[in-house]
Amino acid sequence: MSDAMMDPPPALRVKGLTFRRGRDILKGVDWTVGRGQHWALLGPNGCGKTTLINLVTGYDAATSGEIQLGAAVFGRTDWREVRKRVGLVTNTLTTYLQSDEPVIDAVVSGREAKLNLVGERNLEWQREAAELLEQVGCGYLREALWGPLSQGEKQKVLICRALMAQFDVLILDEPCAGLDPVARERFLQWLQALMEQAEAPALVLVTHHVEEILPCIGQVLMLKDGRTLREGDKADVLKSAILSELYGAEVELEYDAQGRYRLRLVEVA
Repeated sequence: MSDAMMDPPPALRVKGLTFRRGRDILKGVDWTVGRGQHWALLGPNGCGKTTLINLVTGYDAATSGEIQLGAAVFGRTDWREVRKRVGLVTNTLTTYLQSDEPVIDAVVSGREAKLNLVGERNLEWQREAAELLEQVGCGYLREALWGPLSQGEKQKVLICRALMAQFDVLILDEPCAGLDPVARERFLQWLQALMEQAEAPALVLVTHHVEEILPCIGQVLMLKDGRTLREGDKADVLKSAILSELYGAEVELEYDAQGRYRLRLVEVA
């Protein structure tokens, strides 16, 4: 058997992915996330970012195309089981979690990719959940309920929920939405440290903002009008001219000594 045949499959692969709901939202997207790679998924409102994530996680069904997570191919495998290998953080989850859900249960529910646990509690999983809350500085929330949490606290709880999964890829869908500037920077610093760990999973960070693209992220996929505009290494893709095309306005990309980006709109006289 050749070495190529022995290579493990990528963490995530989509091929020719389309989605139509009244209009064409995705129009033939190809994308491969290698194991251990860290990607940013970037684009303006309405470009198809969240739709792509919903298709990958099986919360919507593609009109056509192929989705593969590890060795599992959508349509040939029970995606309810496959979904357990995806750590997902999205604001959509906040609408499904009941306000009286104990925080510890919200975290534990990530192990089986379920929401609002009912029935006997798994004490070992509860211990793991409590340890994760301590790691993100939220140990004090162990006895709290979901509803009264601040936006920043909810985002960290959702991260812990994602980390409870035995996942191959971690998907963060606009995790900084609703955070104030200080909370956002603290969250991003924590995420950078997490992704620097030796056993860090593949990461997909979905964002509107280049300021959130961390040094640990090496690849970028840009979507515009449901199509791939550019993809590849961060250094090759994050260019002022390409970003101007992406957002339909002249912008200038700036880079600081800490390896972070900033986008400036070029004023037109």
